[in-house]
Amino acid sequence: PVRAAGVVMARNVEIKLRVGGHAAIVARLRALPGARDAGVLRQRDVFFHTPCGRLKLRTTTGRPAQLIHYDRPDNPTLRTSEYTIVETPDGDALGAVLDQVLGRRGEVRRRRHLFQFDNVRIHLDEVGHLGHFVELEAVLDAAHDEQACRQSAHDLVQALGLADAIPEARAYIDMLEIR
Repeated sequence: PVRAAGVVMARNVEIKLRVGGHAAIVARLRALPGARDAGVLRQRDVFFHTPCGRLKLRTTTGRPAQLIHYDRPDNPTLRTSEYTIVETPDGDALGAVLDQVLGRRGEVRRRRHLFQFDNVRIHLDEVGHLGHFVELEAVLDAAHDEQACRQSAHDLVQALGLADAIPEARAYIDMLEIR
């Protein structure tokens, strides 16, 4: 990832899977050597209309707001995503400007239980009106190229017993069909 003055530009390999619940997955993660429980987050993503990719303003309880732009193919398999994150001290003001200029597309609220395993972020998401999901995001960096990230994500799918989970191609905002 490239970092400069509160800006992160990076790539990851990711997959989203629909699951019935998280209890068994949490137990497997807690038993996995090297997995770290990073806690539970309450998040709200407000999406804005944009000509390319997706643009959202994320607020997380107890953390600075983040403006996130990402672009990735909508397919259910492991896919590469490019993203930029900018922290903002005043999410409400930025959101008001973006809403006025671009127009609000909709919002997603979720409870996210976050785990870390090496370079992989594991999101156990409970999304309002949609249900339970697992997202794996293997971050490309100097020590992890795209092939290594794909292998890490694949290995975690197996280790967490998710090989039969239903892959999901769409973003939560698209699943909610808010336009």
